[in-house]
Amino acid sequence: MIPNNKKIKFHASEVENIVIRYATRVHNTPNGFLIEEFDALKDPELCETVNVQVVADFVTITFYKQEKENSILRRELIPSHAIERIWVNDGKNKIVNS
Repeated sequence: MIPNNKKIKFHASEVENIVIRYATRVHNTPNGFLIEEFDALKDPELCETVNVQVVADFVTITFYKQEKENSILRRELIPSHAIERIWVNDGKNKIVNS
C-alpha cells in the first residue's frame, strides 16, 4: 500500500487532520437527514494537498494535484447550514468549531 503523504490545510495553514460532520437530505423520506463525515486523512482521493476553508455560506474542500501550480483535481462545497461540527487537529490542541 502506498503511504498517504498528502498535506492537509485549514485556511492555508498546515494541520494534522480535519473532520467535518454534516447533514444531507434523504430524498425519499420526508424530514429525513443522513449525517455524513469527511475525514481528510481517510479520504481516498489521490492528491498532493487538501485545503479546507470556510467562505461565506459554504465550507470549501479543494483537492490539489499540485498546489504550487494551482492544479485542482476537484472542489466540493458543503453549505454552512448543513454543518454540524468541524474538528481541526493542529497537533498541539484540538480546536472545535460549531
